Amino acid sequence: MDGITELARYIKNSDNPSPYTPMFGTIISLPELKIRLGSWTLLYADDIRATFDIYDKTYDSEGRFVGYTYLGKEVVLLPYSEDNKFIVIGVVQ
Repeated sequence: MDGITELARYIKNSDNPSPYTPMFGTIISLPELKIRLGSWTLLYADDIRATFDIYDKTYDSEGRFVGYTYLGKEVVLLPYSEDNKFIVIGVVQ
C-alpha cells in the first residue's frame, strides 16, 4: 500500500464518528412526542425508546395537572439502528 492510500484511509476513518455515538436532543412536544436532534431532524414516538418515563407529569399541591416534567429538556440519545432509531438514556440536568 502506498503512502497516499494509507493517508486517505486514515483520514476517512478519523472523520467518521462511530454510528453509536451518544447525541443530544431537545423534547419539543408532549404528549405527541417530538425530539429535535440538531437543527432540522425531528424524531417521533416511533423512533424512540426510553430508559425512563418521558411522559412523566407534574401536578400542583392540589393535584391538578401542571405540565410534563421533561418538556423542553435536553436529553441524551443513543442510536441503536441504521434507521434513525434511538434510546433516550437520560436527561441533561
